[in-house]
Amino acid sequence: MMLEAPLTTNDALLSALVRPRKRAAFTVLAGIVMTMWSAAARAEVPSDHCQKVTARAESDAALLFAPTAHVQLIRLPNNGSADPSGLVLGHGLQPRAALSVGFVDIYKGVGVLDVARAECRRQASASTLEDVIALREDIGRLPALERKLAFLREQSVAVQDLVRTAEERFAAHTSTLPEVQDLRIRALSFARDITRLEADIAGVKARGLTMPAEPLGELLRSYEERSVETEERVAHVRNLEPWRFGVIGGVAANPTVDAYGIAELSYNFGGLFSVGREGRAVDARAKELKNARYEMRHQIETLVHELRASADASRSQAHAIEQELARMMLDRASLDGTDAPNKHTVIATMTLQMIALEAEQRFLTSLAFAQAHVGGQK
Repeated sequence: MMLEAPLTTNDALLSALVRPRKRAAFTVLAGIVMTMWSAAARAEVPSDHCQKVTARAESDAALLFAPTAHVQLIRLPNNGSADPSGLVLGHGLQPRAALSVGFVDIYKGVGVLDVARAECRRQASASTLEDVIALREDIGRLPALERKLAFLREQSVAVQDLVRTAEERFAAHTSTLPEVQDLRIRALSFARDITRLEADIAGVKARGLTMPAEPLGELLRSYEERSVETEERVAHVRNLEPWRFGVIGGVAANPTVDAYGIAELSYNFGGLFSVGREGRAVDARAKELKNARYEMRHQIETLVHELRASADASRSQAHAIEQELARMMLDRASLDGTDAPNKHTVIATMTLQMIALEAEQRFLTSLAFAQAHVGGQK
């Protein structure tokens, strides 16, 4: 993502450096450059790293896009001089002023901005993966904790009703003090669980892990593709180094004031060898991303394995709790038909236990779902 930073050109300076018949051509060129830079840079910067990369790219592109002013003072032989065609160039001191534009440089400037955009995309992918790795213990916990907390809050009134009923039975001498005290302690533990969950949720939010919408495998593939893309764009810009193509227009003041122009195309034959090396560098980067232990692939694959194992364990625990809840419901139903003196206390105690178990089951189910999704498990 790039900041909007259009190139500005001072028409007054151009007018001073080129003759009127050249002015229109340079004005058109400046407009083209401004349009190219604006279109390439119009976006919102997502990170400090991207701001730095974008600023450096725009700085380099400004030098590549802008024309270069030349002021020369040439001493010619006193007896005159001529070029190979025999054209007399003058004698004595010859002042010159010129303006040059490198068309390959302009194209290279566009490439520099492309590299910055690619690096911003690569860094955004890397940042997401780095956050997930650094806060791996928080993956899936926030929605699971919030679901458990919501359930316990829903049951708060029911818990207080159980305690109040027990106190009324004690006042009516149909229950004992130890039975009432036991329910009070369980209700107090219930309230502490709610407070503890609120603190855990606040801690997870403070650490700031944003759960990725896509599985880690997809994020890893995106990161590696963007890394290779960045390397390819760097190689493309470097492959332009051997080429030079531009024009120079200016005025010379001796022997007469007149305009001159030069069009130049050059190529460094080292480019025949450097292009192949740049291609090898891109291939090596692709292999590095897949094989190096310090790269993301090794860390993400380890994390995916951990998440899937944790999701399986959470599912297994949730299933065991579900079976226990089913047994407890049958046991509680069987107590309703008895005349045991402590029947109501036992039922109240079992109800509190079942609330705690169901809250844990909801936590584990939600945690397993989130971990399996991030780990790419169906």
